[in-house]
Order: sequence, then structure tokens, then C-alpha cells
Amino acid sequence: MRKYLARRLLLFVPTLLGASILIFVLMRLVPGDIAEILVYQTGTESSAVQEKQIQQIREELGLDRPIVVQYVAWLGNALRGDFGYSYTQRRPVTDILKERFPRSMELAFLTLVVAVLWAIPLGVVSAVRQNTWADYTVRLVSISGLSLPIFFTGVLILYGLVRFFQYLPPLEFVAFVDNPAENLKQLIWPTLAQAYYISAPIMRLTRSQMLEVIRHDYVRTARAKGLGERAVVYRHALRNSLLPVITFIGWWGGRLLGGIVIMEIIFAIPGMGTALVQAVSYRDYPTVQAIIFVMALVYLTINLLVDLAYAWLDPRIRYA
Repeated sequence: MRKYLARRLLLFVPTLLGASILIFVLMRLVPGDIAEILVYQTGTESSAVQEKQIQQIREELGLDRPIVVQYVAWLGNALRGDFGYSYTQRRPVTDILKERFPRSMELAFLTLVVAVLWAIPLGVVSAVRQNTWADYTVRLVSISGLSLPIFFTGVLILYGLVRFFQYLPPLEFVAFVDNPAENLKQLIWPTLAQAYYISAPIMRLTRSQMLEVIRHDYVRTARAKGLGERAVVYRHALRNSLLPVITFIGWWGGRLLGGIVIMEIIFAIPGMGTALVQAVSYRDYPTVQAIIFVMALVYLTINLLVDLAYAWLDPRIRYA
């Protein structure tokens, strides 16, 4: 197990570095830069003054240096926890991450937990009771979840709350540690919208894997030995059918942190997604690089945990 973990960790660092290099280069290939945006917003009429201000800001941000030098300097500071200064928000990028990251992580975590808690059991029920009313109901729910775009689901929930219940979710974000009830009042609706969308493929994948596994010889042997149906289904069949499901859940878990921007906009949640969109539109290099770096770190960590879950579910993987 230690050797397996060591091999996975060896792939962690170069992948993270590759992601940071990619976003660092791509941001500088986008036309325009933060210096021009900041200067032209002031409305200065003299072009000579504008050029001087642009050059001054570029020197302060280090944009006049070679890109390799810029990257090495940024990486060295990032490893010390210093991601630079946001000129658009006029504060350190670390403060932005401390403020926005917990909000997005909470929403992503709640979404994943809710989706898994109802998707996997429903997928198992659908497979065990194949071609019954329970199976048809679960399949209808999953197909409708796949068919509805996530933004439409969010808007539909918001419209239903206002139209039929005369209730508008709180628009001012409150941290969980400050007021758990108010925090959940705002986050429960985007959580349900995203969980419904994510749970649909998880249900179908769980169902298809269970249908394949419960036909294997060892499942029939377990039944022949007198094991109860619950033990056969959940202790033997489900555990062996979860590998593809966990892969999909891990993929969605990493994707959620960057993909919840739609729900953050619809339900007025100031998280990482909205911060990234604003930073990209203003070419705020330090903020974009920091957010992408953190997202890549979270994504790789989730993938590592998924790999460890593989080794726990199937001992043969440990020695592969």
C-alpha cells in the first residue's frame, strides 16, 4: 500500500506544476492585459500619460520581464503562500481565497453528499427490482435529470419558490459559523439543483453496474449458501460495482469547484466561480492564477483519494 501511495504522489507534483504552467501561459496569450484595462478605465485623455501609466503598472506587476522569470518568481511566492496582489479588488489574493474558497467548498461538498446519498441507493433499488414500478420511477427521474440543463433547474427552483410559495432565498451570504440556519437557507436550493443534475448519471451508472455484478457466479454462490438478500446486495454486489461509480463521483467532485459558477450567479453566492469570472474579464492575472492553482490542487487531491478508495475496495489494486 505504501508503494502504491508513493507512486501516486510522484505523479501529483508534476501534474500540478503542469497545470500552473498552462494557465500562466494561456493568460498571457489572451489579448489585452490588466495594465491597459486599469488605465483606460480612468478616462485619461492624454495618450502619453496613458502609456506612462501602463508601463508603470506593468513594471510593478513584473509583466515587462520574460515569462519564464515571471513564472519562477510567482511559483516561489505561491509555495510560500503569497499569490500576489489583486489590482482590481485592491487587496492580497490570499484574502480573496480565504473569503471565497470556503463558500464554494461548502456548496460543492453539500451537493456531492446529497447526490450520493440518494443516487446510489436508488440505483441499487432500480437494479434489484428490475422492470418493476420502482425501476421505472428511478429511470424516469434519472432521464429527466439528464435532460434538464443545470441552469434551467436552478432557475426553475427559484421561480417555483417565488411563484408558488412567495419565498425568496436570502441574497446576502452568511457564513455557516456565523449563522448555520441562515447559511443553509441560502445553500440548500443550489445544492438540490446541482445534486439533481449530478445524481442522474450516478443512478444510471450504479444501476448498470449492479445489473452486471448480480449476475456473476459468486453472487449466486452467496445466495446458495444462505446469505440474506441484504448481505448479498450490499456487502458483495455493491462493493464490487462501486469502482466506476467512485470514478465518476471523483471526477464530478473535482469539477464542481469550478463549475458551480452558474449556481453562484443564480442564487447570489459570492464564491470561487464568480471570482474567477470577474478576474478573467479584467485580466487579473494573480487572482486567476491563484484560483486555478487551488482548483487544480483540490482536483488532484480528490483523484488521489479516489485511487486510495480503489485500493480499499479492491485489494488486488494495491499490488498492481
